[in-house]
Amino acid sequence: MTDACAATAGTRPRDSLGCSLDRLDDNRMIEGRDMVFYRKRSASGPPGRVSTPANGRGYLIGLSLAGGHSRRVFHEHHSALQEFDQNAIYVRNFADDYRADLKGSFDFTLLEIGHGALERIADAANLAGVSELRSVAGAPDPVLAGMLGALFASVDGRADRSALFVDQLSVAIGVHMVRQYGNGRGESAAGGRRLSARCQARIRDLVLGRLDGELTVEELAAACNLSQATFLRAFRDTMGSTPYRWLLQQRIENAKQLLQSTPTPLSEIATACGFSDQSHFTRAFVQAVGATPRVWRRSRQS
Repeated sequence: MTDACAATAGTRPRDSLGCSLDRLDDNRMIEGRDMVFYRKRSASGPPGRVSTPANGRGYLIGLSLAGGHSRRVFHEHHSALQEFDQNAIYVRNFADDYRADLKGSFDFTLLEIGHGALERIADAANLAGVSELRSVAGAPDPVLAGMLGALFASVDGRADRSALFVDQLSVAIGVHMVRQYGNGRGESAAGGRRLSARCQARIRDLVLGRLDGELTVEELAAACNLSQATFLRAFRDTMGSTPYRWLLQQRIENAKQLLQSTPTPLSEIATACGFSDQSHFTRAFVQAVGATPRVWRRSRQS
């Protein structure tokens, strides 16, 4: 974290956010649409003073996954103690000089948003009046925690992060940020809109033609001539799930057809239906159906 990791540490190797790599127990990065996500954890925590000079990178948003972290932030004429409970958030403008003394271990997910990206996100959310994010320190945000948790979640140390999955969450997270912390007063969220039958058919053709999930929300929204934020709301109201969950359901239905009507090996079915490998296919199938593909196939052939 630039906030939690830029302490001076001699010649220790550092990541792109200035964090000393030899003190990180978890260090992951995911590049999403218009923002970059980080997962940073250290049991010991960074030592000493954090000092980050002003720059033009935009905004850094951090969310604490566990309580127990605190920092004393120094301003021009005073200092303030900030304590972070679980799901507590901070929003910091990189344009401001930053100095703080850190205490305790830290466990954060973070996202970095540039100024240009913030404007694009605001436009997609019909909130064109948003030009900046307000500074926040220590406020709880369980909604953002849930979305960031889903982004970094894994099963058996692995995660399915198809382009559609990451893009869908990136759009949702961006919209949440500009609505919750933006300085504008754009249009209120419209409710009750549903996708037309023609739009549903277009989406179905796009998804079934690319079951690997290498789609973006922008492509799907453009097929319906909707903004990304409006499309996500309308899709959920019409289809009863997110685009990625619906994509996963189509993968499972295609796999069922192949399992029941062909002798195709499981590894080939996994590839044909857009899963990364047979192990990923088996995990997803068990979660959706309650049985492994092999057991389900035998039950239909007996």
